[in-house]
Amino acid sequence: MVKMREIRKSFFKRLYKYFLIVIVLISFIFPVTISQPLKHVKLVKNESSLNIVLDCNDINGIIKPYAEINCGPKPLQNVENSVDLTKQYQEIGITHIRTHDLDNTIFPCDISTIFPDENADPLLESSYDFDISDSYITGIVNAGCKVFYRLGESAGGPNDPPIDFNKWAEICKHITMHYNDGWKDGYHYNIKYWEIWNEPDLKGFWNGTVDQYYDLYKITANKLKDYNSSLKIGGPCTSSVYNENFSIKFLEFVTNYNIPLDFYAWHMYADKPYQLYEASQLVRNILDYFELFNCENINTEWNINILTPQRDKDNSKNAAFTACSLTAFQDSSMDLAFRYRGTGDNNWLGRLIGFDLSLFSYNGVYKKPALSYLALNYLLKDSPIRINTHSMDAANGLTYLAGISDDKTNISILISNFDAANTEYNLDIFNLPWSENYIVAYYLIDDKNNLEKIEIL
Repeated sequence: MVKMREIRKSFFKRLYKYFLIVIVLISFIFPVTISQPLKHVKLVKNESSLNIVLDCNDINGIIKPYAEINCGPKPLQNVENSVDLTKQYQEIGITHIRTHDLDNTIFPCDISTIFPDENADPLLESSYDFDISDSYITGIVNAGCKVFYRLGESAGGPNDPPIDFNKWAEICKHITMHYNDGWKDGYHYNIKYWEIWNEPDLKGFWNGTVDQYYDLYKITANKLKDYNSSLKIGGPCTSSVYNENFSIKFLEFVTNYNIPLDFYAWHMYADKPYQLYEASQLVRNILDYFELFNCENINTEWNINILTPQRDKDNSKNAAFTACSLTAFQDSSMDLAFRYRGTGDNNWLGRLIGFDLSLFSYNGVYKKPALSYLALNYLLKDSPIRINTHSMDAANGLTYLAGISDDKTNISILISNFDAANTEYNLDIFNLPWSENYIVAYYLIDDKNNLEKIEIL
């Protein structure tokens, strides 16, 4: 029951399909510069409406950013008018950048780029060429982001197993030496995460056998850990968590032989946001079954289904998909979730077949899904304390997230509808931490609005 001294406010509106709305409540005492979001909620749905109930006194930890991404922020080579996205990445709050497919054409951090002559001696400085990769890694660091280094090859690179696994592992060790310990006029960037290969369950990335990948992982993981035990080593970066060779059997292998596995990496391009949540729970359950309780659960590639047409990549549907996913992630078992991808050249063929997955155009323009990250980053800056709710059932595409500021002067709510019917909703907020004098602002992402203020009360 609401006490007499409690302040309560209700709002009644319609939530349309592929529609994302941010509602911001700010104490009237403070300046009205409103660019905050908040997500949460407790919902009850009847036949015609959705009732969302928020108790501002019922809080539960801090909202998680899940602001990890593949690629960027440096300009794409061989793409005319491509720009540096450092400013955009900082605006949406990117925290980690994975080096897979880092540039569309030159793949600066691939083993074959850094160590171009496979017959060279891995112990000699002269065998390595860090000129291109240094520029990209330094760009990530200068953007204020952490490097998540994928050891291996990008799409289109060599996909046969290395001729000599021990030599390949030695090359990987010297790459870590260059970036963490200054070897070959290098750096002291303290890169923690080192991922071994990419999608070895797909022929386009690994033409070897399952057992060959296991051996490569074992030799490389042990080599890196022997060099520096504080490094976080992981794999198998599988494209499907339902492929037992790279889930259950891989984990049987690493546990039976006591091989280091600091994080389990997996990918998913989903039709619905809830599939990502369910997959994260499955991964955690499997890890716990093998008593890998301290092994991090990291998705290193996710997005809307990669086979859907381009019109589903840069529109309000994908913005709602992104917001629903980021909300569902709050109660998932994922430690990090790397969106694929930040940069892209927007070529006509990629757009035609649906492979244009970037958050920004080559010239730095925000695409619709990037605005969902922007909204979440506003929320984290201004209303980071999460208002409690039960685990969100995002199966129908309706999600909610809410937060409150440390000083109790701001509340933000993010409500999104990915694929449910148009639904009237009633937002019922009580235990507001201020008097009746406050401002309510609505921001909208849909086909016509780009996180723009559409109403203020």
